[in-house]
Amino acid sequence: MYTLTDRRLEKAKDILEKYNTQLYKNLRYDYSAFEFELRECWDTGYREIKDILIDLIKKHPKFRYLALYYMQFQNSNGPVSEFHETLAEHYGAKTYYSDDCRKKKDEFWEQFNEMAKAKLEISEVG
Repeated sequence: MYTLTDRRLEKAKDILEKYNTQLYKNLRYDYSAFEFELRECWDTGYREIKDILIDLIKKHPKFRYLALYYMQFQNSNGPVSEFHETLAEHYGAKTYYSDDCRKKKDEFWEQFNEMAKAKLEISEVG
């Protein structure tokens, strides 16, 4: 399993910050461009990116939503199996395919949207 080392984090910090800002501001970001930039930055493949993003959530909660958004939406057919456990855990569901997961997923992203909008309003006022 690949991990997010301090060196990898330092190399990608600007990319992570840029897309994190886009997510909070626009409630979305271009996950294809995000993946491309990370792969170029780390000179790595798709498989390695998956492991590193799972590790990113554990080590740097600031980028939690950035990584979860990628995990949830990067594949038009639905999340890849490597992300199911992480997504279900953060949604508060037993498994990704449990009966309650879809509802909990929708609630999770709605709460994020409300939080991001409030954060944006505060930054515009202050």
